[in-house]
Parts: sequence; C-alpha cells; structure tokens
Amino acid sequence: MTLPGFTSRSALVTSVLFALCVLSAGAHAQGAVVPPPHWSGLPIWGVEAQAKGYEIPYPFGIGITGYSARQPVNIHDLQLARNGPPVSVKNFLQINTVDTSQQNVSAKFDVLVFPFLDVYVLGGYTTGTTKGLIQVPADPILGIGIIDPRELQLNAAFSGPTYGAGITLQGGGKVSDWHDLTAIGVIDWNRTQTKLKFENETVIADTKPVASVFSARLGLHGTVGNANAAAIWVGAMYQNIQQEVAGSVANTDLQFIVIQSPQKPWNTLLGGLFEFGKDGYVLLEGGVGARKSVLAAAVYRF
Repeated sequence: MTLPGFTSRSALVTSVLFALCVLSAGAHAQGAVVPPPHWSGLPIWGVEAQAKGYEIPYPFGIGITGYSARQPVNIHDLQLARNGPPVSVKNFLQINTVDTSQQNVSAKFDVLVFPFLDVYVLGGYTTGTTKGLIQVPADPILGIGIIDPRELQLNAAFSGPTYGAGITLQGGGKVSDWHDLTAIGVIDWNRTQTKLKFENETVIADTKPVASVFSARLGLHGTVGNANAAAIWVGAMYQNIQQEVAGSVANTDLQFIVIQSPQKPWNTLLGGLFEFGKDGYVLLEGGVGARKSVLAAAVYRF
C-alpha cells in the first residue's frame, strides 16, 4: 500500500501565506505632512492614524509567493476496506513516519481594512513528494492471503491547486528616533484547501485536505534612506492539518483511510523584508526545526 501519508501534506503550503504587507503601519514619523485619503476610503481610521504621524501603506496589495518545505509526518493508523467497514492494518503494514516535501507558488490579493487589520485571499499550485519505508510482515491481510515479509520503498508524487483565505492583525510602537525604529508584532491565521492529484493515476484522493495555520512574529522596523524601509523578525508557526484522509484505488473496490499528524506542529521563523516606499516590498523568511522551509514573496501595493 503506497497511498497513506502524503495526501494531506500538500495542504501544508498554507503555512507560507501571511500578510506582512502591513508592517509599516507601526512606523511613526512625527512632523510628516499628512497625505490625502486614499480614493477607496481605506483603511478605515487611516486618516486619523496618519494625522498622528503613523505611516500607513496603500490599502490594496497583489503579490506572488514561492514556498518550499520539508517535514516528517507520523502515521497513527492505516485502514483498508473492500465493500465494507474499514479495518485497521497497522499491525500488518507498518508506516510509522514518512518524510514529505512540497513546493508551492501562489498569488495573493489583500485589503487593509483597518490600520491594524488586513484580510486576504490566495490561490496557487502545489507539488510534492512523500518518501518512507513500508514494512510488510508474513501475515494475511483482508483475506488476500499470506504475503512474504518485505520492506517496500514509498516514493509518491502529488500535485494540485490550493486556495484559501486569511486574516492578519498587527501593531507597533516607536522605540527610538534612530531610523524611526519601531517594535512590531504580527499575528496571522489562514485556512486553505488543496485538490490533490497523484502522478500514479490509479490512486484517487477522495479527500480535499484542509489546513489551518497560525503564526506570530515579533521584530523591528526602521527607515532606510528617505523613502524606503526594512524589517527583521523572529516568530513561530503552528500547523493543524486534516487528521483523517480517505481515498481509493482506481478500477478496484479497495478503499483506504489514513490517520496522521505532523511530527512537530510548531517551528521557528526567521525573516526580513525591504519596502520600496509605500509601493511594495520583497520578503524572505526561513523556518527551522523539524519542519524546514524557505519562503520568498514580492508584493505591489496600490
């Protein structure tokens, strides 16, 4: 059996997508000329915030994000069925841990509703692989008969579109006049779904994996030159992926259910960005721990 373990992994790309586009909202520039309100009237309370000296980014943003990650996943149970209730075969087919890798490219559109609140939608495409070792002892399985003991290599590839939405809360406070240095805090939550397809067309995914991702970041933001700015931060991310994944094998009556979870749902984030005035920014962030990741993004604001 080469199906379990990778079905929900592609949903993890959702860990990559957050709205750091509003980091500059906390930068304080006393004595600056207050610009006229944006034609959209957004963000709400933006004029009042700028009157107090806060720099507010343009309310709309479009961007592209690239993400790559790798992490181990624990397989708690594997159930098989043939025109009946599923039966656990974890004592026969042992797949304790698999390593998954995934790559994603996504587009994002966000709206700064309040100076401290950003909402966004996203859509992209995910590819990935799952690798592991399946141990098959000499035992009968679902009436198939005695199978010779062996070890099988699991190496499966998957792909599919990913889509979702999220919300970001942020704030900051000036800590020094040097480069208008500001302490910033960002909290993000998003939820995504992935429609999977396997390179092996005999494998059919009956579940569209769902993932919820929470992240928090603390850092420093400051001006660079007359119009640009930069920020650095540390943070943490938690991923809650769908625990139960179901599927079937094409042209057969064999169904399967996999019960799984990330080996380590938390990991540490280290990142930074460079802002080109209020027009946009480029961002780079890495994840360390059991889940290792790299994220790069470019956003244009208007």
